[in-house]
Amino acid sequence: MIFQFQKRKKIIKIAGGGLAGLTAAINLSKAGFRVKVYEKSSQIGGHYKENAQMLPNWFSKEDVIEELEKCNLKINWLEKIEEVKISLRKQKVIFYSKKNPVGYSILRGGENSLEKDLAQQAKSLGVEIITNWKGEIDNKINIIATGLNKILTIGYGRVYKGKFEPSKVKVFFSPQYTPTFGYCYLFPHNENIATIKISKEIKEKQINLKENFKKLQRDYLSKEIEEKNFLYDFGSKRSFEVPKSAVKNHSFLVGEAAGFQDELFRFGMRYAIISGHLAAKAIMENLNYDRLWKKRFLEEFQRTARVRRIFQDFKSKGFGGLPKDSEIFVEIEKFKKLWLSRKFNTSLSFYPLYKNFLFNKFILKTLLKLF
Repeated sequence: MIFQFQKRKKIIKIAGGGLAGLTAAINLSKAGFRVKVYEKSSQIGGHYKENAQMLPNWFSKEDVIEELEKCNLKINWLEKIEEVKISLRKQKVIFYSKKNPVGYSILRGGENSLEKDLAQQAKSLGVEIITNWKGEIDNKINIIATGLNKILTIGYGRVYKGKFEPSKVKVFFSPQYTPTFGYCYLFPHNENIATIKISKEIKEKQINLKENFKKLQRDYLSKEIEEKNFLYDFGSKRSFEVPKSAVKNHSFLVGEAAGFQDELFRFGMRYAIISGHLAAKAIMENLNYDRLWKKRFLEEFQRTARVRRIFQDFKSKGFGGLPKDSEIFVEIEKFKKLWLSRKFNTSLSFYPLYKNFLFNKFILKTLLKLF
């Protein structure tokens, strides 16, 4: 009883009311701590315009929804994603599901967003959420969940009405729209609304995202998108620079504030939630936060960084070596098994040694038979 009283007496302060901050707040409150969340926007999720994003299902052995609900949350996902079709230059790679979904669509921003839902979960536990916060971050803040620590990519998106298949996502990596490592995608929220987005690295000053967006729409999406059905547009920023330490002046950095986002796919929701949970665990059990997050997903970050370098080399060569006008089907269960295997991760370390052989058409054709 004395220990419980001491926890209720101590106030844990969290800067940022996004996924990471709210996850930490929920876990700390459930453990008996008093928690205050300070959010600079006028409302939770207010920094987002409503758009759907993908929660991938190949980073962990278990289903990603089950994994995240072990962080003591209820995840309100929209749709199961059964297919992701990736258009390269003259090839298509189709990830598909036989048993487990390729991923889930999650709504960010707006009244029905995941942020809003987590905020309600937090409030029901007694978490105090202060919006329009203009204060300074100092050593009295226990967890910093304020988002970007460094802007590395920027994006431009537009949301449209129409008729869409919510279980199918389209991604475009053609060099003519995003020469280096930018990307484009069409992501349905439901059968009636979809987001189209294009991104680039911030250093690519010569690339005009809005102009390339129009080219993409004209070349690939003219049957699905009509300008008269335009609803609104938005901008986005991303950061993925994994730190040596996620502790700053005794405060724990979580989510994008720590640079927790993979370099290849640019997915960050899972890392935001898990890092929020681990930061709370470190406080509750007086554990080393850096050791916790590094044990959980440092190897994942290293793997995606290595694959990104390989992918960039493929893109710079116009995806040479891959059969032209081909469709390559990849079963997500097989891909997940390969992605998580230690042999695959080890082989990535030796990429500089076999780099020149990898672009050989015969070798690539042999490797693709694995799927």
